[in-house]
Amino acid sequence: MQWIESFLGDFSLAEAVSNGWLSIFVAVESALVALLLVTFALLHAKIRAARKAQGALERIERALDDVSAHEAVFRAVAQHANDGLLYQDMEARIIWANSAYCRTMGYELEEIIGRKPQEFCFAPEDKPSDKEIENFRFNPDDDTFKTFHRHPNVRKNGERFWHEFSQALVEPRPGEQRVVLVSRDVTQQVQRESELEDAKTYLTHAADHDALTGLLNRSAFLRRAEAVLSHEDAANRHLGLICIDLDHFKAINDSNGHAAGDQILVHVAEAMKAAGGPDAICCRMGGDEFLMAMPGVRDFDALQMLADTLLERIRTPIDVFETTLTCGASIGLALSEGAQIRAEDLIRSADFALYEAKVPGAPSIARYDADLHERQESENAMMEEFVDALDNDEIGFEHQPILDGRTGKIRSFETLARWTRANGERVPPDRFLPFAARINRMTDVDFAAVRATASLVAELEARGHRILGAFNTSSEALAHPDFLSRLEEEAKAANLSPDHMIAEVLETTFFGADTTDNVAAARINQLRERGYSVYLDDFGVGYAGLAHLGQLNVSGVKLDRSLIANVTTERSARIITTSILRLCHTLGVGTLAEGIETREQADFLLKHGCYRLQGFGIARPMGRDALIEMVERGAEIVIPSERDRAADLRAAS
Repeated sequence: MQWIESFLGDFSLAEAVSNGWLSIFVAVESALVALLLVTFALLHAKIRAARKAQGALERIERALDDVSAHEAVFRAVAQHANDGLLYQDMEARIIWANSAYCRTMGYELEEIIGRKPQEFCFAPEDKPSDKEIENFRFNPDDDTFKTFHRHPNVRKNGERFWHEFSQALVEPRPGEQRVVLVSRDVTQQVQRESELEDAKTYLTHAADHDALTGLLNRSAFLRRAEAVLSHEDAANRHLGLICIDLDHFKAINDSNGHAAGDQILVHVAEAMKAAGGPDAICCRMGGDEFLMAMPGVRDFDALQMLADTLLERIRTPIDVFETTLTCGASIGLALSEGAQIRAEDLIRSADFALYEAKVPGAPSIARYDADLHERQESENAMMEEFVDALDNDEIGFEHQPILDGRTGKIRSFETLARWTRANGERVPPDRFLPFAARINRMTDVDFAAVRATASLVAELEARGHRILGAFNTSSEALAHPDFLSRLEEEAKAANLSPDHMIAEVLETTFFGADTTDNVAAARINQLRERGYSVYLDDFGVGYAGLAHLGQLNVSGVKLDRSLIANVTTERSARIITTSILRLCHTLGVGTLAEGIETREQADFLLKHGCYRLQGFGIARPMGRDALIEMVERGAEIVIPSERDRAADLRAAS
């Protein structure tokens, strides 16, 4: 028991000792574990940091690689750019330039490094002085860095070109400024711009000027004249107007050709500029009509002196293609007298005076004064009444018989327009037809004449009489797109074939010696192809009639009354008339003579083969019913002798 107790006692002590070391051991182990954990944590942190550092390093390396790559790209772009690049210090000395700039200037890079462009880029006459180049320095606040510049420069080989460039300030390092210049050769662009500007100038000029004479055209003239006439100050609204129309210009064109006519027009333009001086506003209205306005002219005497000088210059002979030509002119004068009127109204006044000047036997220059103004007012009233009559189908027609001298019977008739005013006044055709021409209504008169002619021919046909009907056809009607269709409609409505109708066309319809391409000539061909007869009216009074006769596909000609009137008294009239008749017979062209008043005239024409006769000696124009009665009666027509006619004239006086 004692041993056991002793043993137990020893064991407890040993246990106690053992427990003490164990605690220490556990504590140490715990500390070691904690240290190990801390070590592991630190190691892990270091590993993570190392990995991050490695990633960052790799990123830095990649960034550096990218920067190097970009720098290489930028260098390559700068070096191979099409535009010139120049790098300068603030004194303009060249630090670097790319290949494009060197090519543009014609220099190697080594030749320009350290130099200023002003030393070599300018032509001698444009180059600044050496002192100016030496003292030059860029001003950072200068507007030169905000705009493009374009200057003429010169290459190393002396070739000149246009250089366009812009400049920019850069700071490669803080506080350090440099200038980058971007440039290009724009010579071709400048040339194109110059060509476009020339074209614009030409088109602007062409829009306002006559191509042949260089004078203003109508629209430009009206603007210039309106600017004077609408001035606020009445003292500055005075304008003298000269309206010019050349005499017998068509004859010059026909006899000498269009080129000669053009030279006449240029001659007139030069005469206007010389007579009017720098203040004159000169215009070609079209054809052979011109206008000259003189600002500041207040009275007719001053305007008359100017017109006299102008007319003298126009009449000066000129040499054209080894031929000396002379041209006259008729002139109408008008004054604004400071009134605020429209240019068109002033032109109408001068134009009215021009008509007065063109009256046979009148002076070549006429003034639009108070008396002429009163007459114009009367004319305007008459024209308005005529327009109303035209609109209301109140233009009448008479018919003049045409005799067949071989049979003594009526062969055909000519339809003639007539107009009687509301007050009973009979207005002759040479008064009212110009109204129709002025307002572009001649076609209306002509179509009405076609309708009246077809109607009368149809009625005579129904009564058993084959009588042909002739109607006058103006150039306006021939050019009308519906002329042929309207003519055929009227013939069809009257149940007539084309060979019942004769179109009479004035010889003066044809302008120029060559009529093969003339619109009227083409229309005549169409009429003939469809079976209509076509006669040239007023033949033999000029305008190269024989040339027209050889070119035009006409059925016949109507000899003008001016030839027939003297055929028994003047040798020259007989020679011309017989020559025309022989030529027509040779060409197979029919003939008709108008203006027959005596038996002797009729006998002369019958003797020389002209059998169709028309004139007061046969019958005067008459109404529709009178002509039908005359044809139905069939009485012999007796043409008075010269002696009988003279007696009748004495009795009438």
